[in-house]
Amino acid sequence: MTNDRTDARRHRQALLQAASAIFLEHGITAPLDLVVTRAGVGRATLYRHFPDRVALVLALVDQSLDALEALAKAIPRDRTTFQILLQHLADILAKDPSLADFWRVIPSDNAQRICQLKRFRLMFDRAVSDAIEGGTLRGDFRSDDMLLVGGMLGAVAREPDADKRRAMAARLVDLLVSGLQPVDAGASR
Repeated sequence: MTNDRTDARRHRQALLQAASAIFLEHGITAPLDLVVTRAGVGRATLYRHFPDRVALVLALVDQSLDALEALAKAIPRDRTTFQILLQHLADILAKDPSLADFWRVIPSDNAQRICQLKRFRLMFDRAVSDAIEGGTLRGDFRSDDMLLVGGMLGAVAREPDADKRRAMAARLVDLLVSGLQPVDAGASR
């Protein structure tokens, strides 16, 4: 029984890695047969783990959120946390741009999608409030605004060249961090 569970975990991970690579190469709507071939498993194995594209994409999003959450818990809580999380989000999207498009295949009323959005916003709540209190983020910014920021980063993630994509993501983060700083009350606009 243990070997069956080990094989199942290995197959699931192989499918997730293959899906990430295929979606990167061919887009989020690529044929799932390409995922099966890349993973080296049968179609039945794919559908045993992921009954449809939505389930597969939701699992990829969960993986990314897990990584972002682990970082959020590991970094010290201070006024730089927001910038670190923002950079990590940019890195995730630069590495796997298909994640920027996952909303295209997941219905907006999907319960897991709704939970993932809430999880994403909650992850940034603490970092946003710490940055505002620390004077590194404008006071009207909210964790809900991270959906807009994610959309901007997602647009950069569509660059096909990986090196350019990383450079563009880094530049966007730099622009966002600068642009989101509090405006000096005495400065003219």
